[in-house]
Amino acid sequence: MLDHWGEDYIRLGLRIEKLFPGFVDGYYGPPELKAEVDAEPAPEADALVRAATALADALPAQGFEERRAAYLGKQVRAIETVCRRLAGESFSLEDEAERYYDIRPTRIPEAQFEAGLALLEAALPGAGTLTDRMEAWRKRHELPRDKTGRLLGLLNDALAETRQRALDIVPLPEGEGVELATVTQQPWGAYNWYRGGYRSRVEFNTDLPTNLARLPDMMAHEAYPGHHTEHALREKLLYQDQGYLEHSILLINTPECVISEGIATVAADQIFAPGEAHAWLRAHVYPMVGLTLDDVDEARVEQAEAMLRGVRGNAVFLLHEDGRSDDEVVAYLMRYSLLNEQRALKALEFLKSPLWRAYTFTYFYGRDLILPLLQGGDRRAVFGRLLTEQVYPSLLAKWNNA
Repeated sequence: MLDHWGEDYIRLGLRIEKLFPGFVDGYYGPPELKAEVDAEPAPEADALVRAATALADALPAQGFEERRAAYLGKQVRAIETVCRRLAGESFSLEDEAERYYDIRPTRIPEAQFEAGLALLEAALPGAGTLTDRMEAWRKRHELPRDKTGRLLGLLNDALAETRQRALDIVPLPEGEGVELATVTQQPWGAYNWYRGGYRSRVEFNTDLPTNLARLPDMMAHEAYPGHHTEHALREKLLYQDQGYLEHSILLINTPECVISEGIATVAADQIFAPGEAHAWLRAHVYPMVGLTLDDVDEARVEQAEAMLRGVRGNAVFLLHEDGRSDDEVVAYLMRYSLLNEQRALKALEFLKSPLWRAYTFTYFYGRDLILPLLQGGDRRAVFGRLLTEQVYPSLLAKWNNA
């Protein structure tokens, strides 16, 4: 059956990309639709607003199953908001995030950050300020500069390990795979570019030194069982098998991003039991590059870092709602995230991007929505549902409150 509404959904996303580069994160749908839009002149923003409104108005008449209709309604509201911002309309940060992501962010009390810093004080003994000790701890895990040629090999080792572990909990489509590459001069640390056909390219930014302690988490986040796994399964089960055209295009600043980042931020915990990732690093990575590490309570460090996850969200409020200066926001990041100035400036680069300014909330709120659902004995089944079903943030909040 032809899905003319779905085709219009795709056309609108591709047209927005012409005015807002980066909005389309991936496309592997009908090539003729992309060729059609590519041949068009750049649209007027007001025309995009009208098209988004028409798409929303036409949705109820499509007769889609209830969950799918609700999912698409949330997506279209976000798309309409992008169009309205392109046309010059402004929103408060809370309203923008709510319309984009189906969440309403709030500032995290700084008392929580202070408690996290107190945990780190206990976990990282020694001389110097806590910032000095945290920076020293990070440096002890950095890939030595004379070993940077080993980075791709280490990344591929971590990819193979996480893929094998992911296969124990979720099926993967035949022919899927991930290509790894290193890049520079990007605002992010790592990125999954899903190409369609069950293939991804994952890029790692080497502007800053590589923290090898994060290898398992980064690979789980970007590939197995995180972004690549989710995109490949949705392409197979929802687009190829059921013909849902909306799953042939990936759109930034929509509710699907909260689900995707939530899945990715808990991905490592689905394949590594507590302490396993550190044991794997000590056995297979650190000896390869000559790292010998002092014993540190890694679990307590991770607990503290979890309490500091909301720092960047608060920084977004400071920057875009309170009008604080770059210097003030950098100082805030340095104080509560214990970043050196170089790392804080890189974080600021991401937070100032028009494309990414509110995106920071997807990581924190996605994780907070998904984690409670994974506490029971059926957590693998629940995780599989999150990977493959059309869910949206307010639905997960409803499940959590049930």
